[in-house]
Amino acid sequence: MVGVSERQGLSDLVSYEKVVVDAGPLMSILVLKYAFTLEPGAAMAKIAQSRVASYLRDDSAQRAMVRLFDHVRSIATTSHVIGELQGLQQLKGDSQTTFWEASMNWLASKGLEETLISLMELHSHPGRRGWVCEIGPTDSGLIELAVRHRTVLLTDDRRTMLARARQNGVDCRVVHDELHFYC
Repeated sequence: MVGVSERQGLSDLVSYEKVVVDAGPLMSILVLKYAFTLEPGAAMAKIAQSRVASYLRDDSAQRAMVRLFDHVRSIATTSHVIGELQGLQQLKGDSQTTFWEASMNWLASKGLEETLISLMELHSHPGRRGWVCEIGPTDSGLIELAVRHRTVLLTDDRRTMLARARQNGVDCRVVHDELHFYC
């Protein structure tokens, strides 16, 4: 698989050169990275009030999520996903400002590649047009981006994204299923 290197050994983990990330996991890691800069009580409060995935409510899962993304060299996503993030985050005032500053800094450190996959671009390709009709333009754009990069797509969407991506040759992984490797 292009972009993934597997090392042997009990303590060795999978490292990713580049991954395409869906909105849910991206929001979750951004909240965790922000919260972990706070004192423990404040961090727990911010995580509890934010829209992190339900499987990330305990400390060991949160640490595993951070370790997973520590093993990602570069993140790619679509402009549509970036646009969804403000609606997903639930912070206000100074917390919102600090969250976005921390998020932008972390994404810059990960070499964020934000790509616009336009609706008309998907429409012009007969196969992709069917994706839009079935799962919508945001998920279709993520699959298209993963196809272009020939790399892993990380999602929380087991119901629709996983199946559609795999039908199109994308190595799509549900983040919750990957965390046990990083505990």
